[in-house]
Amino acid sequence: MDEKDLTKGSIPKQLWDLAWPLMLSVFFYTLYNLVDAFWVSKISAEAIAAVSIAQLALFAMVGLGMGAAIGSSVIMAMNIGAKKIKEAERVLGQSFVLAVLIGLFFTIIALVFRNEILTASGATGLVFQPTMEYFIVTAGGSVLFFLLMAIMFAFNSEGDTFTLTKMFALSTLVNVILDPLLIFGGFGIPPMGISGAALATLISQAVFIATALYILSRKNRKIRFHAKNLSFKWASVKEVVNIGIPASLTQVIYPIGMAALIFITSLKFNEIGSIAFSLGFRIEFFAFLPAVGFAFAAIAIMGQSIGSGNKQRAKHAFQKALKYSFIGSTIIGVLSIIFSNFIIGVFTSEPIVTQYANSYILIVGLSYGFLAAAMVEASAFQAIGKSWPGFWIYVIKFIVLSIPLALFLTQEPNSSINGIWIAILVGNVISSVIGYYWITRELNKIDPKHTPIGAVN
Repeated sequence: MDEKDLTKGSIPKQLWDLAWPLMLSVFFYTLYNLVDAFWVSKISAEAIAAVSIAQLALFAMVGLGMGAAIGSSVIMAMNIGAKKIKEAERVLGQSFVLAVLIGLFFTIIALVFRNEILTASGATGLVFQPTMEYFIVTAGGSVLFFLLMAIMFAFNSEGDTFTLTKMFALSTLVNVILDPLLIFGGFGIPPMGISGAALATLISQAVFIATALYILSRKNRKIRFHAKNLSFKWASVKEVVNIGIPASLTQVIYPIGMAALIFITSLKFNEIGSIAFSLGFRIEFFAFLPAVGFAFAAIAIMGQSIGSGNKQRAKHAFQKALKYSFIGSTIIGVLSIIFSNFIIGVFTSEPIVTQYANSYILIVGLSYGFLAAAMVEASAFQAIGKSWPGFWIYVIKFIVLSIPLALFLTQEPNSSINGIWIAILVGNVISSVIGYYWITRELNKIDPKHTPIGAVN
């Protein structure tokens, strides 16, 4: 068994043991997107922007439902820390039911309002039609992504991130094989174009889910999946909702904020600007590796520690996770700046797009450490059952800072696209500093007796 008792032992070692498989998992998931971008780039430059915009729109939709997975994982981790295994297993089954129900709801919403969603996400001109093609397929199968997220957070709650990594590796391999085959055709399969890239992603997600359910059902698991647990216990559903609603809004504010910035960019700098933004944002995914790795690791350790009544251990886990994620993402930012010409050259040779994308990496890359810090801070709030402050951190980042500043810096006819990149940098830095002081104050006030597990049980 790979599950870990995170209520004792060396915090730095446990953070690293949990984080590196998570970082590798996110790398594989990022590779999904990069493989899509690489093969889709062979169709047209507009197709690259189409995939990025469609994925941002979907992430915004799916983000609204991710709160159920996050809330379930926090309560599950607290029950594991309190040695309440049967309750943890029940929460696991409940999380899958919630994932399917929410996924079906948002699939309907996404397909019915697809034109409005994509227009608001910045799909304009020649980019709109390929964006629609990709969006319809991925939105139609978005239930798979909801289940994938529920499974991912469940494994993280148990401290079993290595198994998670192996499943992501398998899923990514399936995507790598299917992408060129479904996009360009072969072996009796007709060419599907950009829709083929979307279908390849859905199939790879289905492989991930099937593998995970098989592993979770094995008898040697500490926390197992039982079909009888596919039900609700309304007291814990309420606690999932209390954590999950603000967590969902926290997840969705990022893609919505980025979509708004892409929209501003496309209005001022047309398709070339939105393509460059999309390329820069794809490369930025790598800065999320330390952020997501240590943020999710902190949720697991903090959740189990609070469940066991160890407030100080939860505080130390946050402090270490913040430090490691900041350093790791800063290093990625520096490397991105150094090798930006090579990285951008893999996707495009168009001079203006290359110039814009390079300036994005040069400016925004300087703030990757702060971007990671904000993610860890938001996750720490979720781990202690208080998700609203994490949401407000991102509201400050986008609604208060980046979006108004981007509009202000590009209002002149001859203004530079660098104004938008500077606005993103400012939002990253200031929001993370505010978040740090906020979470530090809240951690000092933790009372384990008043956590969600205490309320349910």
